[in-house]
Formats: sequence, C-alpha cells, structure tokens
Amino acid sequence: MKKLLLIVGIISLILCALSLLLSAFFWHGYYHVLDGSADLYIGLRHRMIIFFVIGIIFAVIGIGSLIIRSKK
Repeated sequence: MKKLLLIVGIISLILCALSLLLSAFFWHGYYHVLDGSADLYIGLRHRMIIFFVIGIIFAVIGIGSLIIRSKK
C-alpha cells in the first residue's frame, strides 16, 4: 500500500507540474497575442483557468497521498 501511495503521489505531482506549465503557457499567450479574434482570447483564457484548476487538484491529490503514506 505504501508503494502504491508513493507512485500515485509522484505521478500526480508530475501531472500537477505539467498542468501548471500549460496554464502558464496559455496565460502568456492570452496576454501577449497582439492580433487575435475574440474566440482566440476566450479559448486561451478558458484553457488557462481549466489547467490551473486541474493543477491544483493534482497537487492536492499528490500531497495528500504522500502525507497518508508517511502516517502509515
């Protein structure tokens, strides 16, 4: 059980980092695109928020599983 929690924790923290990097990429695109349509800006903003929330969720899962693993 300890190994499973460790694996889940590490994988979810890696996914958290990737998701937050994607969110930062879309944030950069949202603020630095000079000539874009309204649909482009809306899509970039929605993807930025979605990936940020997904990153936070994966961070909570990863930290929670590592904490549970250390208590057992």
